[in-house]
Amino acid sequence: MTDDPVTVAGEPSLDRSALGKLASDMEDESFALAFARRYQQLLERRVSRIESALEDADLDRAMDALLSLKVSSTTAGTRELATLATGMEADVRTMDLGSARRRCDSLRDAAARADRALTAYLRD
Repeated sequence: MTDDPVTVAGEPSLDRSALGKLASDMEDESFALAFARRYQQLLERRVSRIESALEDADLDRAMDALLSLKVSSTTAGTRELATLATGMEADVRTMDLGSARRRCDSLRDAAARADRALTAYLRD
């Protein structure tokens, strides 16, 4: 497999070793590939849920959506999204809706980079 062509500040958007670890843990590479595909399919919905919850100031719904994005992004190796979700989770826990919304402004672009990196990974 080739190096991830999608980077942010010189860092790859996708840590391929995370999916390699998942394949190793499950003793099944096809499981990791299926997880990556499903993650990619659900990414838009996850981002939309976060945006909607923050727009509605629904902190419970935002927390649920952020935890989903954080855990799945960590498992998939999409570092930037995992980091954003972690920061936004902290904002929501402290009820700092303004900060969460400001971070959310970066979410769509980060998701697009993750999507491109996963597409390249799955194509290899």
